[in-house]
Amino acid sequence: MPMTVDIVKTASFDAKNPLIIVGFPGIGLVGSVATAYFVEKNGFEMVGYISSGDFAPLAAIHNYKPLPPVRIYYSKSLNIMVIMGEIVVPVSVSHDLAHRIMDFASELKATRIISVGGISLRESESAVYLVGNEQSNVNALVSKKVGRSIKEGATTGVTGTLLAVSGLSGYSMLAVLAEASPDFVDPKAASNALQVLSKIIEVPINTVELEREARTLAQGAKESAVKSKALGKKTGPTGGMYG
Repeated sequence: MPMTVDIVKTASFDAKNPLIIVGFPGIGLVGSVATAYFVEKNGFEMVGYISSGDFAPLAAIHNYKPLPPVRIYYSKSLNIMVIMGEIVVPVSVSHDLAHRIMDFASELKATRIISVGGISLRESESAVYLVGNEQSNVNALVSKKVGRSIKEGATTGVTGTLLAVSGLSGYSMLAVLAEASPDFVDPKAASNALQVLSKIIEVPINTVELEREARTLAQGAKESAVKSKALGKKTGPTGGMYG
């Protein structure tokens, strides 16, 4: 069965042994928010995109410009390639997409793949977990208190498939998963993930704007809760969701 995923290059680039960072929507949209922020703040250039007939038929609009929803960026100075998506990848294409990313990594002789995303274990509000196919590497990072390990659990989608097949392909694969809310976009979790990523790749990442956005959202949520409770008191137990 032919692969349903294609990589289309839109600019020439000379990437040799780059680090590849991957981010797709998931819990709290952490992967998309974190990689988009990282790309924007570090002056990455868009060099291509990924297409599939199974992707949702839409265009992302940024700065008045329509763009493919799954894009590839590169920074020559950092020698980092970022693959970021702004659509939920259908289960039917997750396997092919992960394998196409692995093929791309092989073509570039990438040194490592790091996937950034969210997870909801509800153990610690600001925790960031590390899962990889090289346990010694994970243990070393955990011993330095860079992140936490997960003894039992599961991660699905593109990240899950990448973790499953990367070891067989000879690539070091690490997932950076920040505790996030499954109910809304979570910029605080994205900030936490980026702070851990910064330590791992040794590239400074200023997350001030994400922190500010997180505080704004948190304040809005508090105000909404207060108003809802006040409304509940006025209307009584049968007047709304809050009694």
